[in-house]
Amino acid sequence: MNYSYLIFIFSILLPFHANAGDGPSRAENFALIDHEGKSHELDYYLKMEGVKGLVVFVQGNGCPLVQKRIPELNRMSANYQDKGVLFCMLNANLQDSRAEISKEVEEFKIKVPVLKDEAQIVARSLGVERTAEVYLISSAGRKIVYRGAFDDRLSYQAAKPVATKHYLRDALDNLLGGNEIKPTETEAPGCKITFPKYPKGLTYTRDIAPILAQKCTSCHTKGGLGPFAMSSYRKVAGWSDMISEVIMTRQMPPWQADPEVGEFSNDCSLTAEEANKVVSWVADGSPKGDGPDPLEGLERQVPEWFLGKPDKIITLPAQKVRAEGVFDYRYVTMDNPFDRDVWLKATEIRPGNTRVLHHVIVTSHPAGTRRSSQWVTGYAPGTEGQRYPEGSSVFLKKGHQLRFQLHYTASGKPEVDETELGLHISDEPTAKIFRTAVIAQRRFQIPAGAQEYKQQKTLPIRRNVTLYAINPHMHFRGKFMEFEAEFPDGKREMLLSVPNYNFNWQRTYVLKEPRKLPAGTQVYVRNAWDNSPYNPHNPDPTKTIRWGEQSFEEMFFATLGYIID
Repeated sequence: MNYSYLIFIFSILLPFHANAGDGPSRAENFALIDHEGKSHELDYYLKMEGVKGLVVFVQGNGCPLVQKRIPELNRMSANYQDKGVLFCMLNANLQDSRAEISKEVEEFKIKVPVLKDEAQIVARSLGVERTAEVYLISSAGRKIVYRGAFDDRLSYQAAKPVATKHYLRDALDNLLGGNEIKPTETEAPGCKITFPKYPKGLTYTRDIAPILAQKCTSCHTKGGLGPFAMSSYRKVAGWSDMISEVIMTRQMPPWQADPEVGEFSNDCSLTAEEANKVVSWVADGSPKGDGPDPLEGLERQVPEWFLGKPDKIITLPAQKVRAEGVFDYRYVTMDNPFDRDVWLKATEIRPGNTRVLHHVIVTSHPAGTRRSSQWVTGYAPGTEGQRYPEGSSVFLKKGHQLRFQLHYTASGKPEVDETELGLHISDEPTAKIFRTAVIAQRRFQIPAGAQEYKQQKTLPIRRNVTLYAINPHMHFRGKFMEFEAEFPDGKREMLLSVPNYNFNWQRTYVLKEPRKLPAGTQVYVRNAWDNSPYNPHNPDPTKTIRWGEQSFEEMFFATLGYIID
């Protein structure tokens, strides 16, 4: 395997420190997106058979001490890739955009991935102060066995014809040979990296609670989806290390879209500055600060209905769920409660038991048949109902039945779920009908052990439409999914990229500005599955996997919400 071309997104949990000599001796699992927008995990690669370690070189655009090292770094990566050493770069410069990094990669022919640390969490946790420093992380316990200069050839405004001390090369050879590494640390000349400064320090009352109130308490409240309520300093401080971990591993907030592709009205992610503040505050000991507790007494109860009381509520029959096991999808068909055609201006599924209900899909079809099914609405953890664009609705025809697909997971004890569907009805027919296009690829076979098995499906746009929402769907082996439009004039635009797909959060991404797709546009949907033993979510890497409705099988499935112009 060509390790030098692996592209990483690292999930990281490391203690912060101010001085290089106080740096951590061990790296936990770390997480970032590289210059090409692809997502990976440190543990994934360090646990691969034959991998001995990872070299991280601190990069910064325009720094001569970095640029002069690139040819050597490329050669060393090529020389050590077959020996099981991975190479990457880390860019923590606030002034370098991903597009600018990509140009630098092309201009200097960089052969290893450049990880963009936009929140500077990784760099600060490692104690990085300057570019051109290298870190060697061993796969044995993720120990940082060397940090410092590449060699002694370059210094500020001076250079030797050849190096006399090959620090990194010697460290690599000793690591691979099982020998003691000396020295373990050297001084590395490089360009100074600017980090945000908090002269007053960070406190819960002034800096952190407002972020949590805006971005977290909608779920982390009494009766919410979150496992605990962020209801006071005592609660938050008690969970602070866990909060830091899930932010740094990008598990929370549950938003998997690439931040540099598209803008979405339901984006719940933290900004780079917010993430930096929260993790830095935890590392500083989670000080409370002065003044009243902003979250104390904050009554953010989960509403019975997020979109308000529906005009019509359909209650599904109670569903019993066993304490353990893997369950087949359940299907419930119910008669349409209306004796006329209706236009739905909004829909909301109210889960009866969030501990076990994974998702719901509602379609309609002529009574007595499943043909000509039409998408009505859906639910997955994190959704709060769907209000359709102004002047549009979902059409529910008289005499059609409603079919509910229910997916449950075990919670460890017997459970009962009584889910409801709320319908908001337009007083009169709407000029526009909100439609859902389904993109599915059923013919595939994912080989056993495949690390990145790719597929593509093309949706031709035959009429002028306006795109409002995109929903990707795979199961536990899902790795990434992206949506790209090619317009009739040949121009291309990435609509959505989900580089680190998470089956546990089935997000619908609602475009902040709806996108016109003229007739003749092609929408390319590309994905990959990871059926390898290194995927911690993989139910069984020894099996060839095909299409199936169960989560231990797989799907290539996506929906586009649109209106015909």
